[in-house]
Amino acid sequence: MTRRLVGEASYLATLFAFEIGCVAVRIFPRRWLFGCCDALANLGFLLFRGYRARSIVNLTVALPETAGDPARSIARRALRNFFRACFEMVVALAATDEERRALIPVHGGQHLNTAVAKGHGVIVLSAHLGNFFLLGTRLALEGHRIHVLINQPNDGYFAKLLDNYRLDIRSSTIHARPREQALRQVNQVLRRSGIVVMIADEYRNTGVPAKLFGHTVRARRGPVTVAARTGAAIVPACIIRQPDNSLRLIIEPELELARERSGQDETSENVLRITRWLEKTVRTHPDQWNWMNIRWWGDDPAGENQQA
Repeated sequence: MTRRLVGEASYLATLFAFEIGCVAVRIFPRRWLFGCCDALANLGFLLFRGYRARSIVNLTVALPETAGDPARSIARRALRNFFRACFEMVVALAATDEERRALIPVHGGQHLNTAVAKGHGVIVLSAHLGNFFLLGTRLALEGHRIHVLINQPNDGYFAKLLDNYRLDIRSSTIHARPREQALRQVNQVLRRSGIVVMIADEYRNTGVPAKLFGHTVRARRGPVTVAARTGAAIVPACIIRQPDNSLRLIIEPELELARERSGQDETSENVLRITRWLEKTVRTHPDQWNWMNIRWWGDDPAGENQQA
């Protein structure tokens, strides 16, 4: 009973925050509101000790040249980017389609169009980097029917709120659990030459061993196994924050996959290719990635048991 009441209260509070945010973006200058976001992010960096400590450790392991103050600065900016991305969700919700297009110009749209034209469906591969919240929305504004594969929150009320939000900004949701149902839905979309957005940068206890920043992680095999089963193309894309804090959707050429092999060798090779793409992208924009996502494996370079 108590859990249900807490869930309902959280849902109502978040819904209220969305509504207040939509009003605020119509009244106050955008720079003031972003200034408030930055102040909250700086406060959060001081208060969220677990986030701060883990991010700095993972940064130092992955990019040893950042050890000390540089790692701390990057972790702080990464949290600030996340707070700004959350606010930009509210901005997008209150905006017209024309305003949403202007908010996020597209670079490389021809790469996605070329992949779609092959007729086997497209997996748009992305990461918790830049403003990943708005990726499906911006792609939909290009005339594509977009489905986003989501690891929904445990809180059912909050999950419902986010599903409704994504519908409001033109993205349909596929829940990653239960797994069998999710795979059926993903396969159906791809076999109709549709597009599924997958965020593939969460490294936990299971998956295919791969090297990331020179250390072993367990990477998810989902995108490559689905691509092998359906013939879908994998096209990397991220919404990147620019130096002036504007956003740009960068769509890269289709990722070349090993399709001539079979079984585990092919899967491992393709997972490695995705991991290399992620490492290259994160190295370019280290202050736009969520450094909490890494669980190192085996050699445990962070000096703590992260497998638990």
